[in-house]
Order: sequence, then C-alpha cells, then structure tokens
Amino acid sequence: MELKNIMEGAAVQTINIAVDGEKKSEIMHSENAGIETRSASKIPVSADLTPKEQYQQLWANLKIERRFVLWSLYVMALVFGWGYDAGLSGVAIAFPEFREAYGNYYAEGGQFVIPALWQSLWNAASTIGQVFGAFLVGQFADYTGRRPILYLAIILSLAASFALVFAPNLPVLFVSKLLLGFSVGFSTATPPLYVTENAPAKLRSTLSSLTNVIIVLGFFLSSLTGFGASKISGQWSYRLAFVMTFLVPGLFLIGLPFLPESPVWYMKKGREQDARKAIVRLFGANHDVEERVSIIKKELEMESGNAHNGSQTSWKAIFSKEHRTRTLVAVLGLQSQNFSGGYFANTYQTYYFELIGQKDPFGLTAISSTLQFLSNCVSVCISDVLPRRKALVGGGTLLCFWSIIIAGTSMASKTNTAANTALLAFMVTWSMLYTGTVGCFGWAVAQETASQSTRPKTISFTVVCQQLTALLLSSIFPYFINPDQLNWGGKIMFLFVGAEIFILAGLYFFQPETKNRTYGDIDVLYAAKVSPRKFRQYIVDDGVVMKKLA
Repeated sequence: MELKNIMEGAAVQTINIAVDGEKKSEIMHSENAGIETRSASKIPVSADLTPKEQYQQLWANLKIERRFVLWSLYVMALVFGWGYDAGLSGVAIAFPEFREAYGNYYAEGGQFVIPALWQSLWNAASTIGQVFGAFLVGQFADYTGRRPILYLAIILSLAASFALVFAPNLPVLFVSKLLLGFSVGFSTATPPLYVTENAPAKLRSTLSSLTNVIIVLGFFLSSLTGFGASKISGQWSYRLAFVMTFLVPGLFLIGLPFLPESPVWYMKKGREQDARKAIVRLFGANHDVEERVSIIKKELEMESGNAHNGSQTSWKAIFSKEHRTRTLVAVLGLQSQNFSGGYFANTYQTYYFELIGQKDPFGLTAISSTLQFLSNCVSVCISDVLPRRKALVGGGTLLCFWSIIIAGTSMASKTNTAANTALLAFMVTWSMLYTGTVGCFGWAVAQETASQSTRPKTISFTVVCQQLTALLLSSIFPYFINPDQLNWGGKIMFLFVGAEIFILAGLYFFQPETKNRTYGDIDVLYAAKVSPRKFRQYIVDDGVVMKKLA
C-alpha cells in the first residue's frame, strides 16, 4: 500500500487501501497503519438529507422491510417483562394490603411498613437474577443460538409468576422474584441482540429503540394494573398485579416455534444454507439473499479474518485494544439511565407520591406512565433522524437541570401546596424527558456501538453492568427514602446529578455518531483512528474514510 501525507506538516500518516477488481469490498488492516483519509473536495460526496427527506426514506425502508419489522416487534415484545417487573416492585409496595400481608406495623406513622432489609431484597431479587441471566446469555448465545434462550426465558417466567402469586411469606416472595429476574435477564439481553445484529443500517436505531418503548409499555401497564387493582379490597388487589406477569410470556410462546434462528448466528457457525433459509423467513422471498449474506460475511470477516472464528469470541475480546472503547461507550449508554435518577422517578414514583400525601398515587403514576409511553413513541419516530450524540448527551444534560429543580422543591414542607404541585409537575415531565432521550437512545447506543463479532458479549456485559448498579441502588434506596430511615425523598436527586455529570463527560469524549452507518463503516472509522467525537464529519466510501466538505 502506498504511503503519503494528508496535509503538509501533518504528524499522522495513513495508508491508502489497495483495491483490486476481485477484492473490491475487502478492507485490509495493518498493525501500525490506519486507513487513508481523503478530502471530500477531491471526491464528490452527496449532501446530508433534510429531515423531510430522511422521514421519506425511513418510511420507504419500513415498507420495504415490513416483514422484518413485524418480526422485530414480536421479538422485542419479550422485553416487556423488564418494564413490568420494575414497575411492579414499586406498585406492590404501595399497596396497603401488600404491606399488611408481608410487613410490620409502624406505630409512629400509623401504617404497615415492609422492613428496609426485606424491601431491599424484594427490589434486589429481580436485579440479581437479571445480572446472572444476562451473563449467561453472553456466555451461551454463540453456542446454543438465540431461540433456545428465548424458550428458557418463557419457561422460567411462567414458573416464577405462579410462585409469585401464591407466595405465603417474604422468603418465598424473594425466591419467586429472583427466578423472575433470571427470566427477565434472558429476555432483556437476547431480543435486542437478535434484532440489532440482523437489522438493516437505515432501520437499526428505530428498531433498537423499541427496547425502551416495550420497557416503558411494561411500566405503563404495571401502573394501569396497579390503578385498577387499587380499587379491589383484600390480598387479590396486589395479586392481580402479579397475575399479569403471565400475559406476555404466554402469548409469546404461541409464536416462538415459527421464529427463525438468527441468520448471523448461522453464519458464525458456518451454516450458510441455513442462514439463507432464515433470511427468507425473516425478510421475505423477495429479499436479496445474496446481498444479505455478503454483508454478514464482510462484517464478520473484518473482525475475525473468517466467519468461523467470529463464533468463538471470548469475554477478553471486548476489553481488547480494538474494542474496549466501544465497550465503554455501550456501558455508559445504559449507565446514563441509572445515574440520571430514573430509578427514583420511575420505580419509586408511586410509593413517593403516597409518602408526600397524594390522595391517588396510583392514578398519578398511571398519568405519568401514559405520558412516558407517548414520549417514547415520539422519540422512536425521530430516532433515525436525530443524531445520537445530541439526543443522549444533550438529553442527559437537560435532565440534570430538571433533577436539581426536583431536589430543590423536595426541601419544602409537605404542607407547602405550591412546592408539592411544582414537585409533581417536574417529576412527571422529568419522566417524559427521560424516556424520550436517555431512556430511548441509551439503548440504541448500547446495542449498535459494538462490532458484529463481539455484540453478544458486549450487550450482555452492558446489561450486567447496568443491573449491578441497579442492584446497588435498590439495596440502599429504601434507607434514603423510607419514613423510618433517612426520609430524604426527592433530595436524593442531588446525588444523581453529581453522578450523571461524570457519565455525560465520558459520553461526550468517547461516544461516536453512528446514525445510519453500517456496522462495516463503523468498524472502518474505528480502525482509521478517527476521533469518536468527529465521526459525523467523515463518510466511508468503499472502505476509504473521507472528510465531508465544510
């Protein structure tokens, strides 16, 4: 390959890629060489599309790939369990009958209270299960395939749901929630992996953003169930909320036998003919199977030299020099959700509404979750139009300001009607902003930043890290918010602001702009040592990195 300088006096040298007729699509890598960066002034480059043109293109792609879109909606539906389970944790504790059945009488407050230890275990049980479930997905997804893990998730979910409804005491309740957590871990890591590894680049963000839409839908339905069940007297008030955990897994099981295995997994295993059949079932008979196979091959070969080696990716690989920055970005994408304050504003929303004296906390939560769901739907519609960096870093910054206001108004007396009204308004609008920015785009960034070969373990590791921090929060949160403990209430948002600043700083420096980029293009830009903050300034043309015109 011919060596030359890009600019006079430049310190960085790059190597031009030799492209011959037979290997035009192949990208060569060298240990001490990057990829040539050429000015777009020398090669014509099409201008960026306007938002209107991008919407037209998105709609056209949705119609062309409608079969895959429908399969993606079906697969992502299983993520419902995370949202419902997260909402269920807070909703159940808000039921007086639940606290009376499993708690102790708190004379000073004149009410039953679940002991802080058991409340921590109740919140942590599902999280612990999700940690191990997500880890097992990363460990075995490339060996067993995606479908066996989905079957295991369904079986565990149905068994745990039955035990949860009829749990006679706190220990059994804890074990039931733990098993449900295992199921949620499987069903949270596997569907995003299945969808993002097979999604066309032009639809990848829209489809990966479905993760948070389904999670919010689960939270939304848990609040509606809680609102309806709160009108019922006796233990079946909260048990009805538990019964709803049967719904989605039961319906999902009906369609699972017809779901094809992931074509990418087949290609990793060297089973090209099976991959071709799966592509037809996923995308339809009119889809260009040869082109899809070629794309998958190229993505896998760019990382591992051949598709077979791509099936043997180790945990060590995601921390290698080539991938550790991408792993960091994926982890920070989801950590921005935890440390923005989502755990307080979402999971504990119903309970906190009750603590500050609201007469209908379930109704308020139902309104809040409805607005969250609508906000998330809007964000999905613009996810392939709005740049990732602006949505995640900019949205997280806006949430910090909202959190400061929530914390400040929480310092007022409970008898201060104006302050309480402002607190409610900012908590509800905070939740809307969260789901529309950090909640939606955090998942998109976490799923699409990794390379094709390391994606199973990267997604699993990212979910494990998120759940470990959630476990930390669920363990200490009752001690901060319970009336018989520190009783901080909304003031805890001050702590979240401090933590979120560090997360946003990391994303600002390391998060690349991956909007509408193929996985191959992302790999080339990383190989060329382009600064992640400047990805948007470059395009990739046949394996050559070129800077856009100013």
